[in-house]
Amino acid sequence: MEHLLQDLEQSGLGTAMRTWRWLYPIVNTVHIAGIALLFGSVVSLDLRYLGLWKSVELTGLVRVLVPMALVGFGLACTAGGLLFMTDARKYAALPLFQIKMLLIALGVVNALYVARKRATVRVALISLAMWTGALICGRFTGYL
Repeated sequence: MEHLLQDLEQSGLGTAMRTWRWLYPIVNTVHIAGIALLFGSVVSLDLRYLGLWKSVELTGLVRVLVPMALVGFGLACTAGGLLFMTDARKYAALPLFQIKMLLIALGVVNALYVARKRATVRVALISLAMWTGALICGRFTGYL
């Protein structure tokens, strides 16, 4: 695993992320925009599942917010992978980063469950906890 992480760091993309003056800040901005789309969509849907905005039809909200969440997830994952390549060995060893990845995986599983079944208050609360936890771990990881 150490060899794979080192290869990522030394790849052309990893090197470019570390050396091109504007690449890292641009990719970081895309990562944050993706997080904003994902988190904003998920939180809005979860709050609706918890009973807020009962006058807003759930079907219409899902039709708008699920594609936004998917776009946000795609942007966040792509940009996050590029950011990871700048110092893969360091990030992979950080417990907060590992927890973040676990929470994201659980959040995806939860979202797939909601897509197949009807969301409940418990599922919405779990979703809010997982995505908020992933957000917090990710922000703290950036400062370690």
